[in-house]
Formats: sequence, C-alpha cells, structure tokens
Amino acid sequence: MELNSLIFLILSCSFCYVVAFSTKQEVCLLQVDEGPCKVYLQRYYYNTFTQQCEEFVYGGCQGNANNFKSFLACEIACFGIPKVPQICTFQKEAGPCEAYMPSYFFNMITMQCEQFIYGGCHGNANRFQDQLSCMEYSTPVLCLDPLDKGGCAASIPRYYYNSASRMCEQFIYSGCGGSSNNFISRQSCMDICLGNHFDSKTGIKPNNNIKWSHLIHDFIQRGT
Repeated sequence: MELNSLIFLILSCSFCYVVAFSTKQEVCLLQVDEGPCKVYLQRYYYNTFTQQCEEFVYGGCQGNANNFKSFLACEIACFGIPKVPQICTFQKEAGPCEAYMPSYFFNMITMQCEQFIYGGCHGNANRFQDQLSCMEYSTPVLCLDPLDKGGCAASIPRYYYNSASRMCEQFIYSGCGGSSNNFISRQSCMDICLGNHFDSKTGIKPNNNIKWSHLIHDFIQRGT
C-alpha cells in the first residue's frame, strides 16, 4: 500500500472514531484533567477559553476524554466548536467591592449566559446588564458570517442565520465552499445562533442548551 494511501486511511479511521466519540460526550468542552498519576505524557486538549488546541502534560491514568495524542487529532475532533468574541472568553469576575449588582456573563464551559453578582468595581468586560444583551454580543462568530452558497453546481437545501431578521432561513447550498454559516437543519441553526432568544416574529423559543452534536454533525456532513 502506498504511503499516501496509508496515511489517508489512518486519518480517515481516526476521524470517524473521534467524531463519533465527540458527538456523544462533547469531549472538547471538558476541562483539562491531567489525572492523578505521575507519568510524563505529551498530550493535547481543546481549551475553551483560548478556543484552540493546546499541549498539556498527562499523568497517564484517569483524566477525561479531552485528551488527544496529537495536535492534529485534537484539531480534527474539535474543529466544529464555534468561536465567540474574545471578551466572552474571560472568566467570571465579581471584583473586590461589595455592591449587589445582578449581572450576566458568558460561561465558556456551558456556552450559556449566566447570572452572577457583580461587586460594583473592577472585574472585566465579560459582564452584561441582562441576559439578552449578553447573548446578542456572545453569539458565535460563525453565525455572523455572510450567506455564501459556494461555487459548485449541486442544489442542497440548507439553513443559515440571518443577523438582520434574527431568524434561521433556508438557502440552496452548491455543495462545496461557502461560509461556516451553514446548517443542515433549522433546529441546529437555532440551537447555535439563537440560544436563549425568543423570536417575536416566529413565536419560537429555541432550546436553552446548545446542541453541540448538531453543530459537529453539520460540519461533518458539509465535508469541511
């Protein structure tokens, strides 16, 4: 078997295994866990705060599934995780003062806007007065990509998030290229791009929890 064919086969099999595992356990969103053992193993994990794959030292036992033997394996498994604006990656910070100011921050672990009590001074920019403004600002970047049907000749019904109408709308995808704002179903588009919003035009309130399996599945089906 030629070397190139062998490499392709290995990567294809690894890709199928990792993606199947990811859709079930959302491994890329797990916090890094070195485990209790003391073996020095170079591994990679997806860092939800920096939104990229990074190296860490694995102890050799236990830990969790956000643990990849190579940077490439991590990239393949986690490439479909949507990116959010930088300030939304900051950790919650109440500040040193003692005022009682209910506020919201974007939680990179749950990928939701959650309430916390702000002390009134210092803190950081990941702080919003209400849940709606938090969700609007922290919408994953892919949802803001312009509509792009791609350059091929196929006619495949897909959905994209229209930031002007704030609705998920159907379009015809050409089958290749295009932008990341491309979903197989209206529901997966709503789960990712609308989050907790209630759309007054449609009367639809999407699920409160983002369906990461939907997003990863969409990217796999697109062949990106």
